[in-house]
Amino acid sequence: MIDHQQLMRVYGALMWSLGKVLNTPEVARVYIGSFWDQPFNYDTLRRLFELESQDLFKDLQSLPKNAALRKLNDLIKRARLAKVHAYIISELREEMPSMFGKDSKKKELIKNLDKIYDKIHRVHNISPGDFPNIQRMREILEQFDFKQFKSLDKRLIEKVENMLSVDITQLMQMLPREETKAHLESPGGVKGGAFDDSDGPFGLGQTEGVNAGIGEEIWAVERERTPYDELFENLSPIGGKISGACAKAELIKSKLPNSVLAKVWRLSDYDKDGMLDKDEWALANYLIGLKLNGHELPNTLPDHLVPPSKRRMYPSLDTSTNED
Repeated sequence: MIDHQQLMRVYGALMWSLGKVLNTPEVARVYIGSFWDQPFNYDTLRRLFELESQDLFKDLQSLPKNAALRKLNDLIKRARLAKVHAYIISELREEMPSMFGKDSKKKELIKNLDKIYDKIHRVHNISPGDFPNIQRMREILEQFDFKQFKSLDKRLIEKVENMLSVDITQLMQMLPREETKAHLESPGGVKGGAFDDSDGPFGLGQTEGVNAGIGEEIWAVERERTPYDELFENLSPIGGKISGACAKAELIKSKLPNSVLAKVWRLSDYDKDGMLDKDEWALANYLIGLKLNGHELPNTLPDHLVPPSKRRMYPSLDTSTNED
């Protein structure tokens, strides 16, 4: 049983350990979760587990979609590595004497393999990251007779270069079309089983944040608007509304970036008159509260968050009209 602080320590230690085990330039992603059906000992970790689970399933769903790209990247890596090996083998063969002192020269070449790497890097303009591990290469070269190596076939090198510059480019251009085709054949990726998103109200974010209050008769903002209404009256509204400048002076006290506050304004100024009435002001503060609590804001205002006084502008949103 570990708390959130201990969990972060375990997470860091695991990342450190995996970095030594997995030979990859990318940092391995570690997902945190709870895998039992008992009550949480630390309920504060609930949302972390939900977010981590969602990320894991999204990454799993993207595996088929990214399979072609991974294979293509692997092909590029292998082709570049084969080209480098050809240059290394050719260079070692050319440095070997034709008659005497082969063994001593072989040992010298293996010892100075780093200098050969540097020469090939400078002459052929090959990235240092494309070269094989030098210590591993030294161990392998001990087992071979350098005079048995073949000379560099420039025609094959040209074919590899052409493949990397032309063929690979064409394949890369085909990937977006393949992804579009796969999306049309299977929208949303893998479905069923653990990927079934029909979790009802227990799905991640289904009853939280901007989704809170869906299907309820009472406007979601209504429960929290009392302090917002008091502040609205203190701002001395004219004609039941406050100006944009007046609203800005108060809203920036949230310390949210201007880009976020601009989005809040666009969502709240429902009638687009450049001012906020009492309902719109309450909505703006409600949305700021959501953002401060870690929830994302929608790009368009959901129907259930439209102020009741504005629903008459759009009869389809007015439930009282529909009931009549």
